[in-house]
Parts: sequence; structure tokens; C-alpha cells
Amino acid sequence: MMMRRTVEQMEKLQEVAEKQELLMGALSHEMRTPLTSIIGYSDTLRHVKLKDEQKDRALEHINREGKRLLQLLGLYQNHAIQMEMTTAGDLLNHVIDMEKEQAEKKAVHLKMECEAFSMKMDPALMESLLINLIDNALKATDAGGSIWVKAYEKAGKKIFEVSDTGMGIPEEELGKITDAFYMVDKSRSRKEGGSGLGLALCVKVAEIHGGCLKIESRQREGTTVRAIF
Repeated sequence: MMMRRTVEQMEKLQEVAEKQELLMGALSHEMRTPLTSIIGYSDTLRHVKLKDEQKDRALEHINREGKRLLQLLGLYQNHAIQMEMTTAGDLLNHVIDMEKEQAEKKAVHLKMECEAFSMKMDPALMESLLINLIDNALKATDAGGSIWVKAYEKAGKKIFEVSDTGMGIPEEELGKITDAFYMVDKSRSRKEGGSGLGLALCVKVAEIHGGCLKIESRQREGTTVRAIF
């Protein structure tokens, strides 16, 4: 009996250690995009002769990405969230600007459709939500496929949507994919650098904004994820 309890305790400790390692990996993954952007723009400022307008844009981008890093840390450490009125167009343009290079590398068409509306949000966290959804779509979509990023209003709700023409998700997996550390295709997720925390993070961000995620998918046809507020 004592031996069985000891084994069970060791297994639980190992599981906790593995999840802590995954959490740190997920946090590192989330921080990689803004850090890469900051480094890229700062290198440009150091080595390229820019016009004043271009310098201002680069500095604004560095400032925005620095704030996003702080908010990502705040999300993991339960710090206060900073809400402000933000237009859907500004949010989507910024996200598309950050993700277009990755899409081009995979030869995936990244498209945007946006209605004119504003919403009170934490811009950094909402950017992370959309970036996670786009990253997931890129992992699931082969060269020549398409990803649409949309923002629109319907029946009094504000909706941000990411849909793809990728591999899709089996019906029996749909109820599990928002669980932390759950991965539908573990081998593909490891190859692409996934940790299984992306959608769990998106759910938390949506809840912070009083919203929810709705996921629809058909195998070999694609996936649509809507953040509804």
C-alpha cells in the first residue's frame, strides 16, 4: 500500500513538473513574436537611415510591443487588465501586419475583412488571442490554402473570427481542444513548436472581456473560431 502511494505521488509530481515546463514553454512562445518585432525595429533604427515619419512608426511599434509583453506577463501573473476603446480595424491591421510574414513563408493566403466598430478591450491581450488563432490556422493549413481574419457585428454581438481551409478537427476532439496542454495532433504540434496552451489562453482572454469562444470544424475542410462579445 505504501509503495503504491509513493508511486502515485511520484507520478503526480512528475505530471506537475511537466506542466510547469510546458507553461514556461508556452510563455516563451507567446513572448517570441513581440520580442522579435522589438529587436527587428530597433535594429532598423540603429542601422538604417529613416525619415522622421518612419522613425516615429518604428518607435510606436516598439512601444506597443513592449506593452504587449507586459500584458502577457500580467495575464500569467493575474495582474490588472487595462481596458480602452479600440477600433476593430486598428486591431486587425496590427495583427495582420505581424502575421503576414509567417503566412508568406508557408505560402498561405492571409485575408482580412473588417466592419467599422469599436470595443472596450485590452488591446495587447486581444492581439494575443487573434495571433494564437492565426498561428493555429497556419499550423493546420498547407501551402496554397487560405486564412480569413474577420471582425463584424451580428445580432448585437461583436465577433472576431479566424477561419481556415486546413486539416480540420475530428468531431470527438472538439470538446477537448480548449483544455490546457491538449493537442489534437501531438506529432504535428511538436513539429510546429506548439505547446497545447494556445486555445486555453484564448478562452481566458475572451472570458476577461465578457465573451466566449465558439469553434466549428470539419476534417479536411477547415476550422472556424469565433470570439463573441
